[in-house]
Amino acid sequence: MDTRIFASLLFLFLLFIHRLDAQPGGSIDPLIPLQQNRSVLFEKDIVIHDQPIQNQRKVTIRSAFNGWLYAGYSYIDDVYHYPSITILKSIDNGITWTLFVDMHQPFDNSYIGSFDITVCGDSNSNIKLFLAFGIVVEGSAGGIGDGHVLRFNGSTGVYEDEVQPPLFSAINVSLASDCMFPAINSNPYSLGCLYSSHYYLNNTDSIIFRSSDNGGMYFDNQRVLAGTGEKFRKVALTYGRGLSTNSGQYFAVWEEKNTLSSNTGHIFTAYSDPDFNSPFTTPEMLDSLDPTAYNNARNPSIACQYNNIDNDSSNLTEIVLFDKYLPSSNSYDIQGCYNMKSTINSHFIPFSLGSSSESRMEPSISFNPFDSTFIVTYYNSTSQQLPFLRKNFNMINPDSWQVITPGYNDSSNLIDPYPIVALNIGQKQGVMAWTSEGTDGNGISLFDAPYLITGISKTDNNAFTNFFMAYPNPCSTSLKVAFQLARSEIVTITLYNLIGQSSITITNQIYRDGKYIINHDVSILPPGSYLLSCRTETTLSTRKLLIIR
Repeated sequence: MDTRIFASLLFLFLLFIHRLDAQPGGSIDPLIPLQQNRSVLFEKDIVIHDQPIQNQRKVTIRSAFNGWLYAGYSYIDDVYHYPSITILKSIDNGITWTLFVDMHQPFDNSYIGSFDITVCGDSNSNIKLFLAFGIVVEGSAGGIGDGHVLRFNGSTGVYEDEVQPPLFSAINVSLASDCMFPAINSNPYSLGCLYSSHYYLNNTDSIIFRSSDNGGMYFDNQRVLAGTGEKFRKVALTYGRGLSTNSGQYFAVWEEKNTLSSNTGHIFTAYSDPDFNSPFTTPEMLDSLDPTAYNNARNPSIACQYNNIDNDSSNLTEIVLFDKYLPSSNSYDIQGCYNMKSTINSHFIPFSLGSSSESRMEPSISFNPFDSTFIVTYYNSTSQQLPFLRKNFNMINPDSWQVITPGYNDSSNLIDPYPIVALNIGQKQGVMAWTSEGTDGNGISLFDAPYLITGISKTDNNAFTNFFMAYPNPCSTSLKVAFQLARSEIVTITLYNLIGQSSITITNQIYRDGKYIINHDVSILPPGSYLLSCRTETTLSTRKLLIIR
């Protein structure tokens, strides 16, 4: 057979395979945005729910076992002015969202103090979504609360029941579950709810924990962690488990302020001991570990290791992050505290997320059990960016965190975005949600993730023919990269690992118009997943690549 005919047939075959493997809704390759200082892994911000008349706030996000994502936000209904919560669901890893729950609470002159969601279940037929919220009456002394935990069918959104009893006078709430790695005495898993409560008759506040060992059917355990005549506000709850601690434990953190008008105060933490249903330990004040943070702290976030292994200290790693006010510069930085033996003692060690002269605040932290890393995001108010960081759970060089990207957000119109990082269990990677500012002072709930590589191609009257692929895929030692140009351009083809680090440049030179196939030896690269990018003067395309041995 004539070699030119053979080459043409090979090209047509590869083009056909390429079209079969394209993104839904079209045959164009996913593209990386042409933005400076952006990780190749992040794409344009995705609007979770395009409702410009809603002032969307307090956005949160969680994942089911199969990668389904659920994102929620609170707002005030514009018709009856009732406090409302909307939850959206995505079955395509956050690319598109559909309405799941839209709930209005018939309380005048009130607002959602806080809310949280968690998702449990191990099959599409038994997914449950739990929603906890606290409602605050405006103008009430100390805040009169009314809290509830509701259970929904995670597939259909149908309301099932309230996890009884209601949360008395709840102000702020947080949920956690052991669903991924259940404690040995839970059936089929446990559900934990932490909340701050204000009892207006005697003007006292409490931190209360409730748990269910029956899959969230009802609460069968209650513990009072702390009480004060001052003000407990934001709370956060997480679950921890390891090889040597398979009974599972819940870890709590909360803030205490002198008055409602105080911007900062103290940060306390405690954990259930010896298992998830046990009483909690004596609270420890974390801001006292750093004299510059004492009584200058707020907005805590917590994460704990949960999987089937131990850390280097034969225990669990726990991390708490919070805002630290700096009076000298009238700005904030993020203070961290970690404990490598979190179920044995309260030996917390302060650390930072790296040196910075910029104002950093509103941290969110989560744990990835698949690679035993902590993932973090926060708000850099100086640069108007939302960074994404990660760190191995053994906390070697605790002040040195890997910066995946200094800012995954496109919009810099941020006031108080309160970014949230969570784990997409299906993708085994972190996902982020936050609030940007829209028109008329209304907030917009946005989403991004490191695995999203869809985008917008910049073209010049179809001068660039969008064809770029790699084969075989998976490959072992030899890789072929095929592309086509409609005109002469500089072509740069680079191989990246899945956290955006450049592994090798395959080519970087001028090519004339035509079709090209480049052979490349990948035998020196370790097996795993990679991203292959092809950059020209007008576009940037990517393909996923798997190297096996």
